[in-house]
Order: sequence, then structure tokens, then C-alpha cells
Amino acid sequence: MRKSSLLLLITFAFFSTVHAADTANDIANLSLEDVSFKALNHALGSQINTDSSPFYLRGEWPTEIQSSLIPALVGVGKAFGKDQEASAFTTGSVINILAQIYLDNPVLQNKSPISDIPKSIENGIKTFARYESEGTYNFYPETLANGKMVRRPVGMTLFPLWYGFTNIPNDADTTSVVLSALILNSKINNSEYTIPDSTLSKFSDFLDTNRSPMFYNKSRRRIKTGAFMTWLFDEKNPDMPRFYFADSGKGPRIPFNKNDVDCVVNANILKLMALAKQKDRPGQAEACQMLNEMIEADEHSTCGIYYPNMFNLSFILGRAKTAGATCISETSERKILQMIFKMQNPDGSWLNEKNFWKDPIITTAFAMDALMHYSSPLDARTFESLSKGVQFLLKNVRTKDQTLFWKAENFFTATAVARSLVMWRSSAYTNAIIASTLIRMHHYFPQYKSANYLDLNFEEFE
Repeated sequence: MRKSSLLLLITFAFFSTVHAADTANDIANLSLEDVSFKALNHALGSQINTDSSPFYLRGEWPTEIQSSLIPALVGVGKAFGKDQEASAFTTGSVINILAQIYLDNPVLQNKSPISDIPKSIENGIKTFARYESEGTYNFYPETLANGKMVRRPVGMTLFPLWYGFTNIPNDADTTSVVLSALILNSKINNSEYTIPDSTLSKFSDFLDTNRSPMFYNKSRRRIKTGAFMTWLFDEKNPDMPRFYFADSGKGPRIPFNKNDVDCVVNANILKLMALAKQKDRPGQAEACQMLNEMIEADEHSTCGIYYPNMFNLSFILGRAKTAGATCISETSERKILQMIFKMQNPDGSWLNEKNFWKDPIITTAFAMDALMHYSSPLDARTFESLSKGVQFLLKNVRTKDQTLFWKAENFFTATAVARSLVMWRSSAYTNAIIASTLIRMHHYFPQYKSANYLDLNFEEFE
């Protein structure tokens, strides 16, 4: 389809529907900026604002854990319903998205809810302290067990058998996401912050060199890549408990005793290094080479041990590019674009293929965000693809108490063994990404309301 044809179709829809809705709450009457602000309000409004929560600190964003029957039967998560999970990773991830919305929209910074972002971020970073030790960060907060401070879930249904297994060391993923959030906060709230060199050096202390690979990496022939590993802990440490269910008091341990290499973890580290203006750190070039090879081999659906969504790598790499990372080749970028265009469904959505969880909402948000980072919405094919995506999102919005939002879908998972069985969801994360995407579409095409996208019939222009 030519862009001019699609523009004519949208223009026709504009004049034929602009007066169709009679109520202020009808989404058809709203601009994409209006809709994005409602999604952003939902994300900001879900931040914990009380000191009485049994799991969360004031300023954290909650996470739901969806566990399936098999892990629930062995005491990991609920068979029915969802658990709550306090994690620096979720709060840091949400802050990264909110901060970029604020920085990308300077003309809106005095307009609510964009103007509410700096304070929200400020409240969020105050919660990081309970996850920090020696300059790096843990996925879980500390808790007192038998007179010792250990790490483990504080809101998840978990049999005591698993307490030791979840006493994990600090990890490169949580640390990179949290440090990125701290850098972005310093830009937005004018607070001085510099990452200590000793902290940055720790990423390079744990590289995939001269070691036997973890089983998941070995099965995909990712061996001695030289890239960054997930756990900031020596897998050969003689003090690390080797028995999976050893008492948590015996110390932290890497799950299954083997460090691993995850593509999205490496992308998050590259984003941090770009924000921190770091170049030529050991592991950076190797991470870039590995990611380019993974893209060439079309490993999007399998390269993330902790990220089961096949568009998550493209999403994070797009964000890393905005931060200043430059190592993804033009060939890789073209292959990413080809994949995104090829995998869009007729209804405008993208699905998380090769996984039990299809997650059409967050997968569509990931794909659209990546598309905007690697191509301009003014490009004819990109414009059509994004317009279809907008239509799908608008058709799947939810309403409650005069608010608009999208349901939370999976953005993180457990170990490689439970990759599709125990999933983390964040309503704030999902809605913040959608808000970011819709704000950008409105920026490029402010003349179009939601009705114009809802009324499009793409089949007429095939």
C-alpha cells in the first residue's frame, strides 16, 4: 500500500467520524495523546503510595506472578490466582520507560501527567537501597531468616524447600536496569550521580570465557562468547552451596550452579554503558558480536533465558540505540525490521510465537516501539504497520471507573527450566510502553483522532 493511499483513507475517516461520538468518555473522540495520557496515568497511579503494604515500599511498582500448575504442585506459586512480587527490577524497568517519555517530550513537560514523572521517579529510586550490596543490586530484597539476612521472594507462595534455591546473588540485569534508572533520574531531577568505576568493572569480572556453558546456552551453541554473564558471582566459588535445596543460611548460590548468557541481559548492559558513556570495557565488543550473530541466526525467540518474548531483544536494542549504543550493525537493523514487518498479523497485532504465552498486547507494544526506533513513522511501510498496530491496541483497551488501560502481560520469566511456567507481569510497565508509542504517533500525526484509526479498513488497500 502506498502511504498516500493510507493517508487518504485516514483523512476520509476523520471527516466521516469526527462528530460520530456523543460522550466525552468515548475513545473515538480522543486524540492519541489523550489516550496515551490515560495509559500513563494508569502506570503512574499504580505506584505504591502507602507505607502499609505487606510487600512493597512506598514508591515501588507492583509485579504479579502467574504460575502454572506444574510449579504450583511443587510449591512454587499459586495454582489459582496470582502472587505479588517486590523487585528492584520492575521498579527500575518502569522508571527507564517513564524517564524516556519525559526526556523525549520537552514541550509536554509542564503538562500533566508528563509533569508528574520526575516526582514519581524520585520516589521510585528511594526504594533501591534494600536491594543493594557492594554497589550492585539483587532481584529480591533482603529478609531475616534464622538470624541471617538472605534474599528471596517476599510475596510469592513458596514452600520452605525453595528458600535456599532462591537465595540468589546480585545479577547484572537488575544492576544494569537500576543503574540506568539512576542515571536517567540524575538527568531529570538534576541530581548529581556518577557510577563508581568499581561497580562498572564488576560487569567485566564475569564474562563467558574459559568455562563450560550452562545447559541452555550449550544447547544453542553459545559457548565461550566472551559476552557478559547474568550473575555477578563466581560460579567456581568453593563457598557456594552446590546442593540445590541447601539451607539459605549457607549463602547465596547461582541457580543450577552455572552462570549463563542472556541476549536481553547483554542488551540492558550495553544500554547502561551507553548512558554512562563507557567504551571498550571488556565484554562490550563481545556482547555486540554475539547479539549481531543472534539476530543473523534469527534467535529472537530463544536467546533470552529470562525473556521469553521474541520481540524483547528488538525493544531493548532500540532503547539502547537511543541511549547511544552503536554496535548493532545496519544489516542487523534491517533484519529486525524485516522480522517485524513479516510477523504482523492481519488484525494489526504481533504475537509471541514459539512460546506458550502469546501475549498480544505487550508483544504488539514491543514491536511498535522497536519499529519506531529503527524506522521513521513517515516511511510508507512503517506508517501502515504502525497504523494497524494502533488500531489493534485501541480495539483492546479496557475501561474501569472512567479510566483507560491495557491488561498486564508477561515481560519476564523464571529460570530456563521454568521459562514458560512462572511469569512476571507489570501493569505499569505494559501501559508505560503503550503510552510512549501512542505519544510518538500523535507527535507525527496530530490531526488524527482515535476514530480515524479505528475506522480504517486495510483490506480495501491491499
